[in-house]
Amino acid sequence: MRNVTLLKAERDGKRSWRLLGPDGVPIHAYEAFMASLLKRPLTTRTSYARNLAEFIDYLIEAGTQLSQDGSLPPTFDRLALSRILESYDFYLVEGGNSGNEIARRVHAVKPSPCVTRRSSAQMHAAVRAFLELSEKVRLQLAELERAGLQPARVDPLPLLSGLGEVRQVRPAERAALLSNSMLSGVISGGPRFIADRVLPTSVPDITYDESRAFPYDKVPVLISNFTTFRDKALYAFCAASGCRISEALQILWDDIDVKKGTVRLIDPKRRPRHPSYLALTPLERDALVWKGRQSEVSLLIEPFVGEFFAALEQYLKKEYIPHGRHQFVFQYSVEARDGLPYFLSAASSRNEVFRRAVRLSGLPPGLVSGPHSLRHMYGTYLLNYFPRPDGSYGLPMALVQHMMGHASLKSTAKYARHDQDLLEAELRFANRMVFKGDGTKSLNELRKEALQARLAAVEQALREEGETLVQSHHG
Repeated sequence: MRNVTLLKAERDGKRSWRLLGPDGVPIHAYEAFMASLLKRPLTTRTSYARNLAEFIDYLIEAGTQLSQDGSLPPTFDRLALSRILESYDFYLVEGGNSGNEIARRVHAVKPSPCVTRRSSAQMHAAVRAFLELSEKVRLQLAELERAGLQPARVDPLPLLSGLGEVRQVRPAERAALLSNSMLSGVISGGPRFIADRVLPTSVPDITYDESRAFPYDKVPVLISNFTTFRDKALYAFCAASGCRISEALQILWDDIDVKKGTVRLIDPKRRPRHPSYLALTPLERDALVWKGRQSEVSLLIEPFVGEFFAALEQYLKKEYIPHGRHQFVFQYSVEARDGLPYFLSAASSRNEVFRRAVRLSGLPPGLVSGPHSLRHMYGTYLLNYFPRPDGSYGLPMALVQHMMGHASLKSTAKYARHDQDLLEAELRFANRMVFKGDGTKSLNELRKEALQARLAAVEQALREEGETLVQSHHG
């Protein structure tokens, strides 16, 4: 980042962050916001910490750029601030190609990450939460002021209550942009305006990209290209169960029944006094992540479940270090950290191991983004290809939802959509049925064939019903 410095910190035994401004002084508003997130999962805090820091860095740089040529008044009024806020989405998505002047100018000195609109919306979520908390603090301070318990330093009006109002911010208030509680009086208020006009957190529905799912037939090749039995077992289990990588990394030996061939996926919050968790330091326990999986049951699919148990056996014989400190299945294999739970490793290092195996598998560059593609593969397989006793393929959406541990069908739909090749096969068949050698069939011909097909289905059902009655009679 160009204007601020993000530092790791610890607060109440949990991971937190501090942010230093251009002058090296801590931005207290940032720290207050991070303190408000301590009950959130570590993954959420990590994401919010980085995204809010990036936003503040952008805010400072945009103000600096526009102040250099007089585009912003020295008093940094409300309208100027709203212009900067509105430019942020353009900067994140379009960067130097944006039609927004502020976004282009900031990009010239602080290159845009050029993320997707969906990613931009997710990044805005941290900023919106920060601004909403800012308004709560402002209202509380105003209440204290009315009671005579707080000096008269609080802005009586929300900053972004509307674009028509422009009030010049006093020098002390401008300084509060970086130093005082929740940007008091500078970015206080206006959460509804921000939600509707400035920092959107929702985007139009984007068509599901089927390539996000790892190719089903390439998974065995991928597993063979991992260099350790630990990684072979880890990613074979992700493919077999469709679980998140964070869930797989937190499996305990208690959760595995080798004889039955089953594995349970259990939220750490359901067994907080487990000795394996108590053996961790407070910061290590803080890294236990569970995204809300609703079911402990995992439906393990072949051939990956077989590969998982085979690799697990070799891992236990040749790589696993018995130590008695905890029961986490997957552990570090590097000498300095031997025996430590592997869930404490950096996601970036695990992703590099995964990408290396992908490259060795001969897949085109960019086809697979990361381990989560195995989860997409699992959902796609269950929905479309899972063989059923009646000869059909694909499980009902509600059952797929249960197997993937989703709280809603909407979440499942993001992972498991009908494969494009199935749709294309249906289309090819339909086209062959409609087109006859010398031209296209008439509507009446199609209607006749449809009625005949329905009649044939009814006749088949009647025959099966009659056979069932005969069998029950003789039985």
